[in-house]
Amino acid sequence: MDSLKHKMANKKEVFWFFILISLFLFLRLYRLGYHDFWYDEIFTVSYARQPWGNWNAPLYWILLHFWTKLFGISEISLRLPSALFSFSSIVFVYLIAKRLFDKRVGIISSLLIGLSPFHLWYAQEARDYSMTLFLGTLSSYLLLRALKRGHIRNWLVFILVSIMGLYTSYFYIPLLYVHFLYVILTKKKTIAFNEVFSFSVIILGFSFFIPQFIRKFYAVWHGFWVPEPTARSLLITLENFLLGYNGSSALYIASSAIIGMVFLSLFFSMRKSDLRQRVKFCAILSIVPLLLVFAFSKRFFSIYLDRGLILFSPYFYILLAVGLVSLHKRLRVFLIAAFLIMLIAADYGYFADIMESPIEHHNGTYIKKPIKPLTRFLISNIGAGDIAGYTNECVIPSVLFYAQEGLSPFYFFFDPRIPDSSWKFLHSPGGYNVPFYDIGGLKFDKLWVISSDWSRNGKLDEVSRVVKDWLDNNLALESAKEIDGVWVYRYAKR
Repeated sequence: MDSLKHKMANKKEVFWFFILISLFLFLRLYRLGYHDFWYDEIFTVSYARQPWGNWNAPLYWILLHFWTKLFGISEISLRLPSALFSFSSIVFVYLIAKRLFDKRVGIISSLLIGLSPFHLWYAQEARDYSMTLFLGTLSSYLLLRALKRGHIRNWLVFILVSIMGLYTSYFYIPLLYVHFLYVILTKKKTIAFNEVFSFSVIILGFSFFIPQFIRKFYAVWHGFWVPEPTARSLLITLENFLLGYNGSSALYIASSAIIGMVFLSLFFSMRKSDLRQRVKFCAILSIVPLLLVFAFSKRFFSIYLDRGLILFSPYFYILLAVGLVSLHKRLRVFLIAAFLIMLIAADYGYFADIMESPIEHHNGTYIKKPIKPLTRFLISNIGAGDIAGYTNECVIPSVLFYAQEGLSPFYFFFDPRIPDSSWKFLHSPGGYNVPFYDIGGLKFDKLWVISSDWSRNGKLDEVSRVVKDWLDNNLALESAKEIDGVWVYRYAKR
């Protein structure tokens, strides 16, 4: 009878896990090609075509290079690897949580990461973040297996995956560090040969790329746009891990309150020594890397970017799941329901292109714009004596990509009084940087100016407002057309 009950329970677990992962896969494939390529993804296309001279960690771009040889370049084909990597990561988060704790923790952890709009965002973006996440969760799972079983073949697979991770993203460096830190703290007396050998080989395997990494390091040191983090940045990272960029201020406040309550419960539950040892793994792999990147950003130059920290998020979800399981049943059910309601609301915001959150929640990240209809409109209407100008550089690479050289040259109008204006870093072939007060000196029949409300709140960014105010005062506005959050103004000289 007990054996029958056990088999039925296993079948029930498999059934519900299959339902969940089917939902998670559907969410990652739903509208995968809906948005046009945005700024960063245009560079992905460029790197995929020529991955060898790229000073970023090269493995993702090399993979994409051969992927595009088979499947071509389109919104779906370039984003599909990210969707598959993101989906596969959920499986390994479940396996890590189940190995460390139990099935309930595994299910709740996979539910949190599977529904997180933060992960949906990068599952549907042609960038290396989801591949880094996958390799990170896989290497953590392999490390746990290697430490328990001790077989050399387990360590060899861990070595291979870790080297792949280092060649995919430089954010993998702090993950490797905390992996080694966990081994040291676990092996209190002495570290075995397998551990020393494995981490030595991993470092040696990455050493061939160190000169390229140093060049990237110095280039970023002398000019990177990421703002310096504050103490609040750490809380914002946890809020983004849960609700992504599409939550509201009320949802972020509510999520922080519940996260605090769950972690408080987890703290009191750690009086059990066996639980404390297992929680240590997730705490080291989630909290320590965030603090390391934070400290580095304060001491040298800022690299504190939530999307770069994505590979540390799974262990945060596992900690939340452990804290939830430790609560009284009624309170646990209530809080899980609250999490699900918040996640569904934020997921709706993601798929509906709603971004109400303050700018510090989505630095460097914007709602993707409809570039194809914008490009068709510009090509159809710009005459031979007309010129096109932009007030935000994020749209320029995308328009040029879809226009296929049909709109060059172009102008980028900036405000030199704004210190952080990205005109300093804009280097676009065929384009000209023009201060807004020099626009009147250009020769044109009609001037077409492309601006945008990047958060879809109906407000232009600061530079765009300054440029438009000057244009309204010095030129004649003939027409204004909105294309789903992108504004096209046509001016003539008075």
